[in-house]
This record gives sequence, structure tokens and C-alpha cells, in this order.
Amino acid sequence: MAKKRLGVDQDNVIADLLSEWVRRYNNDYNDTLTPEQVDCWNWHHLCKPECGTKIYTYMDDPDLFLNLPVMEGSQEVLRELSYTYDVYIVTAPFNPNNVVPKYKWLKKHFPFLDEEKFVFTRDKSIVKAEYLIDDKPKNLETFQGTRILYTAPHNLDEERFYRVDNWDEIREILLDWK
Repeated sequence: MAKKRLGVDQDNVIADLLSEWVRRYNNDYNDTLTPEQVDCWNWHHLCKPECGTKIYTYMDDPDLFLNLPVMEGSQEVLRELSYTYDVYIVTAPFNPNNVVPKYKWLKKHFPFLDEEKFVFTRDKSIVKAEYLIDDKPKNLETFQGTRILYTAPHNLDEERFYRVDNWDEIREILLDWK
């Protein structure tokens, strides 16, 4: 019997992009913003005026994606789930320069996953899977399978999707749903 397919977003689901992004901003602009305060997807209005929309230029730095912390529990749970599910990492690079660093990060931190199942696309509806775990509601809207929203400060008001708060919850539900 074929394994069910599981799509997993990279940024803010297995890679802690938000913490590093906020850390860099605080360091450069001598601010004290916390990741928990970033309660929306486009957060330049939370930055000091001298930064403003320049906050998004951090996403142009390939080193940002090479050095992100791993989300707690994601390695162990994905390794466990990979025995039961066909795991695809489905990530939307901010720009083409991010593809290689994101790929290298995945190879370093998730060497047990099949690199031929790393999908770099902004349109996640192209992925044919039973499940997709993502922190961005927009990415889940057009997905055809079961949509699982990974809790992040920018999606706390979202109520349309099944929500998980951490990787222990993901383990529990997906091993139960198999």
C-alpha cells in the first residue's frame, strides 16, 4: 500500500525564520521587537520609520536562510513520520536567490528526507498530497487536501483550518490519521 503524502512548509514550520528576521532587525535598528509582536504577514508598520519596508530586504540575503534555527521537535517528528508518510517539503522562496540556501539548510538539518521531494514554488496548490502543514493561511486556501495551520503570531485570528501549535501535536494527529 502506498504511503499518504504529507507536504510541510519550511519557513516558520521547520525553520524558525521569524525569530532570526526579528533578531537581525533589532540588531540593525536598535529596537526591542519580539517575534510574538509580529501579528501580521506584512509587518513593516511595526518597524522603526527609518527601516520601514527595508525590513523585506533581509529576505534577499541568502545567508539568512542558511543559518536559521530548527523549529523544536520538527526533526524528530518528521523522521518518525517519514516511516509512515511520503514527506514533501514545500517552500515558497522569497526570490530565486533563496532556493540554494533553503536546499542546503534542508540537507544539513533533515538529511533523512529525500531531496527529490523538495518543492520550491509559490503556488502550493500544485502539490498533490493528502495533507499540507503551513503557517501562511493564503498557502492553504487553494490546497486540495487536509489543510493544517501551524500556529504563528501572524495567524492567530485565522479560524478556517485545522490548527496545530507544535510538533508534538503534529505527531499525535498524523499518526492517528494514517
